[in-house]
Amino acid sequence: MDRLDATREELWERLRDIAEGVLEARTEWNPHGGMGLTYSDITDNLKDISLTEPLNVEQAKIVPFAQRVMWAAERRAEGDFAPILKILEEIQRESACQSVSVPTERSVAVSEAALQDTDALTFTKLAEMHTAERSGDWQLNTIKTKKSAFKTLGLLLGDIDLRNHTRKDMTDLKERLMVGRKVSTANKLMIDLSTVMTWAEDNGYIEKSYDKGLLIRKGAESEREAYTPHQVKAIMEYANGLPLNSWQRWGLSLGVVTGARIGELHQLTTSDVFKDGDQLVIDVNEKEGKTLKNKFSVRQIPVVAALGFDVEAFEKFAQDAQGPLFTMSLSSFSSLLNERLRFILNLESKSGLSFHSLRHHLAGAMKAVEVNEGTAQGVLGHSSGSITFDLYGSGRSVQVHRMAAAINAALCGES
Repeated sequence: MDRLDATREELWERLRDIAEGVLEARTEWNPHGGMGLTYSDITDNLKDISLTEPLNVEQAKIVPFAQRVMWAAERRAEGDFAPILKILEEIQRESACQSVSVPTERSVAVSEAALQDTDALTFTKLAEMHTAERSGDWQLNTIKTKKSAFKTLGLLLGDIDLRNHTRKDMTDLKERLMVGRKVSTANKLMIDLSTVMTWAEDNGYIEKSYDKGLLIRKGAESEREAYTPHQVKAIMEYANGLPLNSWQRWGLSLGVVTGARIGELHQLTTSDVFKDGDQLVIDVNEKEGKTLKNKFSVRQIPVVAALGFDVEAFEKFAQDAQGPLFTMSLSSFSSLLNERLRFILNLESKSGLSFHSLRHHLAGAMKAVEVNEGTAQGVLGHSSGSITFDLYGSGRSVQVHRMAAAINAALCGES
C-alpha cells in the first residue's frame, strides 16, 4: 500500500497470503480481546490510509477487502471461521494469479524421506513436508514468502530434533528472532513457525508443540508512529489560537489530551460531555446508534487543562452545540483534521503520521512517566484485567480522577 506502482496481482497475492495466515495461525482465546484487538488496530490503520494517503486505482479497490479480512480475523480469533473462509473464496475469484500445482509424488517422497531419517526431525524437514502437502493450494508469491520464512526459522533452530524439543528451545528462538528485527517481523515468523508446528502435531509427527503464546507484545506499540513532544506542543499552540467556536480547535486538541480515536470524537454529542464531581469527562458510549471498535472502547475520559487546553471553553462549546459536536461526515472530519495536522507540521502525506498518531503519543507519554498499566488502558480503551479491578474495586469516580492525574503527568511531564 505504500507503493503507487503496486500492481493488481501483487495486491491480491499479498491479501490472500494475509488471509491464509489468519486462518492457519493457532490463536489462544482471551476474554479481554487478545489478537482480536491487534486486528482491530490494523483496521484503524487501513482507515487512516484510505482517508489520507495517495492510492492508485487498484489499491483503492482493495482497501474494503482488506478491512473485511481484518474484521473476519477478529471473528476467527473468537472461534468463528465462516467469515474468513468466505473472504478467502472471494479473494480466490478476484485474484488474477493461477495456483501453482505441486505433484503429489513430491509430497509422498519428502514425507517418506523425513520419516526414515531417525537422526533428527528438524524444522527444515517438517517445513519441507508441510510445504509439499500445502503448496498445491498456495499462490506463487505465498510459496516464496513461506519458503523464505521457513529457511530463516530452520537456520535458527538448526539440528534440534523437534520430536524432543522443549519450551526453552522455543523461548530461545523467540529471543534470537527479536535481535535486529522489528517486532512485527519477528511475530510474523512466529506465526509461520506455529503453522508448521501445529500441522506437525496434528499429523502425529511430534507429540507436542511448545510454541504457543510466544507472540511478542512488549515493544509492538513503540513501532507505531507517534508525534514527538515538540510536534504535539506545536499542534496545541496552533489549536489554542483558533476561535473558541471552531470545531477544528476542539477536534485537534481533544485528540491530544484524551488520546481518543477519531471516530469516537466524531460521535460526541452534548450529552456525552459532563462533570463527574468536579472533573469534566467525555463519555465514549454506544448510545443513540453510535458504533465503537469493541466493548472495551466504552469508557469515560477525563478532559484536563494540559498544554493550554481550555476546559471551561470546551464545556461551553459542547453545551452550545445542543446535539452533535461535529456535524460533518466522518470522512470529512477525518480528512480535514489530517490535512490540518500536515499543514501545522509541514508533513508529507506519506510521513506515517496521522491523527491516530496523537493516540500513540499519549500512550508513549504515559508509559514514559510510568503510569499504571490499568489506568493507561482505561484512558485508551484497551482490554485489561486490571481495568475491571480498578473500576469496581475503587469506584468509577476515583478511577476517573486517577486517569486525569495520569494524563496531566504524561503531558505536563514533557514540558
